[in-house]
Amino acid sequence: MILFLTGCWDKIEIEEFAFVSVIGLDEGEYGKLRVTFQIANPQIGTSTNIQADEPSSDIITFLSEDLISSRDLASTSVARRLTFSHAKAIIVSEALAQSDKFFPMMEATQRERDIRRDINLIVCKENAAEFIRNNHPPFDIRASKYYEFIASRWQDVGFVPLSNLHRLSLRTLDNLGLFLVTYATTKPKDTKTNFESEGEFIAGQIDKLDENPLQMMGSAVFKEGKMIGKLTGDETRLSLILRPKVITNNILATFPDPLKEGEKISAKIVRGKNKIKITITDDYPIIDVTVPLILSISSIPSQIDYVTDENKQELLKTSIQKRMEELTMNLIKKTQEEFGGEPFLWSQIARRKFWLYEDFKKYNWPEKYKNAKITVKYDIKIEDFGKYNKPPKL
Repeated sequence: MILFLTGCWDKIEIEEFAFVSVIGLDEGEYGKLRVTFQIANPQIGTSTNIQADEPSSDIITFLSEDLISSRDLASTSVARRLTFSHAKAIIVSEALAQSDKFFPMMEATQRERDIRRDINLIVCKENAAEFIRNNHPPFDIRASKYYEFIASRWQDVGFVPLSNLHRLSLRTLDNLGLFLVTYATTKPKDTKTNFESEGEFIAGQIDKLDENPLQMMGSAVFKEGKMIGKLTGDETRLSLILRPKVITNNILATFPDPLKEGEKISAKIVRGKNKIKITITDDYPIIDVTVPLILSISSIPSQIDYVTDENKQELLKTSIQKRMEELTMNLIKKTQEEFGGEPFLWSQIARRKFWLYEDFKKYNWPEKYKNAKITVKYDIKIEDFGKYNKPPKL
């Protein structure tokens, strides 16, 4: 009997744990790390709620050598043992993300068994400590639930990428392209009121009235484990559309009405399987991409009859195709000239052209991509015109 009981020597009751929901990381003084923990209150948001006037979480910030050792420092004020097993997001300040110590620090944290590799990664414009304290979601008392729900919305909308620790390590160690991380802020500045589309922003530029100042829009661009730039919401969407695998496939977008200047047409976009052909030459690769898009028209404010007039439908398809191709080529030019890498995961297709992975590494795909000859064509198909398949009555 004593032999069987030896497995209980290190048991810990659940009441002895304090569950960290969100982790914030900032650059500290003297090369240290400033760590912020948002610790969930287990009595709030459950059926056993006793005192409604209690705060939903406790937020503490302190200076430490690294993230893992900071957990023991928290014992100076927190009576319970901290655990990262239920943490849903790591918030990193833009200043820290642009430093050389960011990726080595994040890679080292993955050795900790408490930290899950699928934890969401977010880069914020301000300090992470300020971001966590300024974020007050109105419907979700628990911070962990908020970040869990909003991550599912990322996949539907596509204005921000799906980014977590596992993908960061995979793409950085692979070193074949760019990695996109969700960009956010709670300090709006230089809001834009004159824009062409609903995704022509990065976080902080949206003209929004809300008690919660949080904005998540666009992406932080990482190369070799270091932030080097930003993409808008529209550019992030295009980056996801051009990838071989469909992840975001429920996009609502607006396009200029080709027959009435100043008006827009709304549509739901569903992407088919991309046709990506890559020809390898000694000097540069030749990349030909065909993107099939199925559109369901949601609204036509101009009340022009696109429903029964096939000639106007062809004009609409041609207009959308030209606009998508123009925006795409501008994005590709930006990745080649400004970033010197591609976030489209085309390297996964290119490596199949080589017998050995070592030969592919010697080809130096990131360098060759800068001079790649790229053509992108969109195959537009209008599936329907919503529930009301009749021309408008003027």
